[in-house]
This record gives sequence, C-alpha cells and structure tokens, in this order.
Amino acid sequence: MDREQGLAAAFAGLADTLVSDFDEKTYAEAMARRCIRVLDADAVALVLSGNADTPPILATAAESVRDLDSIRAVIDEGPSADCMSECRLIGSADLRSETRWPAFTLAALNAGFATAHALPLLLRAERIGTLTLFRRRAGALGDHNAAVATALAETATAALLSRRTIYAARTRAGQLQAALRTRTTIEQAKGYLAARRGDSVDAAFELIRSTARQHRRRLSDVARDVMDGSPVIAHLFVDHSADEANGAHQQAATSPRLPVVE
Repeated sequence: MDREQGLAAAFAGLADTLVSDFDEKTYAEAMARRCIRVLDADAVALVLSGNADTPPILATAAESVRDLDSIRAVIDEGPSADCMSECRLIGSADLRSETRWPAFTLAALNAGFATAHALPLLLRAERIGTLTLFRRRAGALGDHNAAVATALAETATAALLSRRTIYAARTRAGQLQAALRTRTTIEQAKGYLAARRGDSVDAAFELIRSTARQHRRRLSDVARDVMDGSPVIAHLFVDHSADEANGAHQQAATSPRLPVVE
C-alpha cells in the first residue's frame, strides 16, 4: 500500500465511529497504529482526556515493545502536557539541547528518541486530548508531516465528538422516556386507587406517597404495585370512610340525649 492509499485508509477508518460496539480505547489504539503507518514517526502516543466519570485513555503504537514501554513512562509530562494546556503544536527538534522538560527529556533520550512533537486533538474550542510523535533522529517535524498529522487529529476529534454527542442524546432520550413511563404509572395508580376507594385523586396520591416513605420504597414502585394489584399494598384499596361514617352514626344513636331547653 502506497502513502496515498495509506492516508485514504487512515482517514476512512478515523471517520468510522458509528458502529454498535464502539469503544474509545480501541479507537485510540487503532488511530495510533494508523499514524505510525502514514507519518514520519518511530512511536506515537495518543491521549484522550477523561472527565468526572472516566479516566484518561492512553494508546500507543511503535516499532518495538521497548519503545512502547518508554513512551508510557514519559507521556504524563513534556510536550503532551503543554500541548493540552496551550492547544497548539509543541515539540522539540532536538531533545539533546532541550531545557523545558528535564525529566521528560532525560527519559526520552534514554529511550533512544531524539525528537518529540505533540499536536492537540482540537475542534474549534473543544479539546479532547493530544497526539505525540516520537522520532529517533533529530530534526523539525516538517510542514508536510505537521499538516497531515493535524488533519488526522482534526478528523479524529470531529468523529469522537460526533459520537459522544449522539451517545449523550440517546442516553438523555432514554432517561426522558423512563421518566415519562414512571410518571404515567404514577398518574394511572392515583386514578385507579381513587376510584377503588371512592376518594379524591389528591388523597390517593398522598396515600401512595406516605406508603412509599413509610416502607422506604420508590414512589414508582408503590404505584406499580397498585396497578398490578399486589397483595403487599392490598390494604390501600380498603375504603374506611363508610366504616367511619357508620361508627359515627352508631355513636350518635347510643349517646344520651340532652333535654331540649325551651
């Protein structure tokens, strides 16, 4: 496969995020391998930033296992960290004379790398990670290599953000649908219980709510029991209003009558 075919395959692969079993870690690893094939680099590290719910993702690709172990040890600092904060291409054409990142530079040189360049995974104001290229020979990244790497990074960023937007929309839609089903069940249970007891809808709802609190259950679960006629809440269907009225009537009948004062 020549360079042009490799580039075409790389861009096509990066755009394909709408598969049912999509996984960002797998996607990042595939992107790192594609970058090794089409860019002038001996090793590649791709970092996807995390959030409150997910940790950062690190994917690497290199020509040797030794290279992989080396870049995993140094990716937390150096040009990748600065690139993430400044959102621009940051690197060193010759690490032997580099003074900005002492610990990173020493580790990279010991691993046999002479250069390191990091590009942001950025789309407009949205940044989601970095792409770092390592090479064993000194020298600038070059305009062509930088342009291709930037295009790959932008394509991957757009694809990942689109995927995340679709996933968030689907998740939100599912949550709204579940909330609607829950609300519908509660409304049905209120009406059904009110009709069975000969009571008001408000009184029926208060009865359902007090039962849920008393037994530390969700309101929707109690409402579902009402609709299912569960024996657990059978006592809710008993209308005590008639008994109370009869009791009051009997008490009035047996009470001594006071003399009428004329």
